[in-house]
Amino acid sequence: MASKTSLKLSAPLCERARQAAKKARYSSVEEFIEHAIEKHLSSFETAESREQVVKKLKGLGYLK
Repeated sequence: MASKTSLKLSAPLCERARQAAKKARYSSVEEFIEHAIEKHLSSFETAESREQVVKKLKGLGYLK
């Protein structure tokens, strides 16, 4: 298991996360927040830059 660290959140944000975790039936707010951060980070790690997309579309003949 990976080591854990602490994180400070504003009280209103923490309460929103707590409510969302309850609605989504997560076992804890910590599990919900960890999943949300992991999902968001993944989108950054797999997102292609605009230039890469344009280059691919040019290579496929969709752009000149």
